[in-house]
Amino acid sequence: MSNVDTPVVIIGAGPAGLTAARVLTELDIDYVLLSREKVPGENKACAGFIPFSALRDFNISTLPGAHPVTTVRMKFPKQDMKTVEFGAKVGVNVSRADLGMTMLKYVGAGSAEIRLQTEVGRVSIKQSGCEITLHKQGQSEKLTSEIVIDASGVNPVSLKMIRLRERLPDHLMGYTAQYQMRRPSSMGSLNGANDFYYGGDFSPSGYAWVFPRGHDIAVGTGGLLRSFKEEKKRMFDYLDYLISHDDSARLTLENAEVVKRESALVPLAGIVQPSFTDRLMLAGDAAGHCCPITGEGIHYSMIAGKKAAQTAAKAVRKRDYSAGVLSKYEKDWIKAIGSNLKWGLWLQQRMVGSGSGGLGSSLMGSDRSCKIIAEMLVGARSVRATLLAAAPTYMAKKLRH
Repeated sequence: MSNVDTPVVIIGAGPAGLTAARVLTELDIDYVLLSREKVPGENKACAGFIPFSALRDFNISTLPGAHPVTTVRMKFPKQDMKTVEFGAKVGVNVSRADLGMTMLKYVGAGSAEIRLQTEVGRVSIKQSGCEITLHKQGQSEKLTSEIVIDASGVNPVSLKMIRLRERLPDHLMGYTAQYQMRRPSSMGSLNGANDFYYGGDFSPSGYAWVFPRGHDIAVGTGGLLRSFKEEKKRMFDYLDYLISHDDSARLTLENAEVVKRESALVPLAGIVQPSFTDRLMLAGDAAGHCCPITGEGIHYSMIAGKKAAQTAAKAVRKRDYSAGVLSKYEKDWIKAIGSNLKWGLWLQQRMVGSGSGGLGSSLMGSDRSCKIIAEMLVGARSVRATLLAAAPTYMAKKLRH
């Protein structure tokens, strides 16, 4: 191995970066984890729902501040609110700060190094290794490594210098706006129910949500960035309309106050390639690992972080950091989550263009279809399985081919 500061540098302490760190620790590979934030995830605009499958797959047995979700309620245009009760926990709502600090504890001890409140200014990749320029408290330094796992978000810092792929266009990029709200008292029976609102009153091309966490409630809306720009309407206007005009939302949010306003870009592009080159892998939002139809990204990012760490460990042990070796990473994550990304984009494109008719109305028509959609929203059913179960017969035939 050449003379570097550390074998692996992980940029970003979201679910992808923290999972990569945890897996590298388990595999006894040294690394440096870099995070802009003091508390990982505290400034991430996110509804904060984590599917039960993610908790199970990554053996997260205790998650402070988490509130179980057992029910999904959905409001479609010109229809009454539909309620689907699962009778068991299908996931949890949690603040991203609580999730970040918990995942940081799961990383464990060892010779690895975690640097918080550290900004990455530049990433340079050469045949001889990687060089990362860091900024902290007005001081700059350089860090060298063999491999970089960039999990720094939807516009990854490494792509500012490395021409791996183009920035995602507006029609493949999502935009979210969210209020973090707080009630003077807990929500009682309303806790445990996540609400989804569909239609042009609540989002330009996506949906709005109300996800409770005891006294706290995440109230947000999201849609395609292109649609938002075409509407020329503030995203927070959709939230204000939801809070003031919808009866169920008014009941849930009675006496609640806004304690934080936040917004973020979200990749809604399906399978984005390439996600690697010599000495570099992108993971999480940086690689587009977010379902285009549900907006779920936490579990996807954790899976990608695990696959990136496993590939990095093999490369370090072989002392081969070429694209040929790292290509296994892309094959692995596509095998694990590629179907949901592909069919999520397919469904999103048809739902956005269908208005209240076509495929959209056929999926939303019956109680059976609503239960199937709810299972998809909480990660209990894949997108393809949802289409096969809920779409018309001719659509099912098409999908099977």
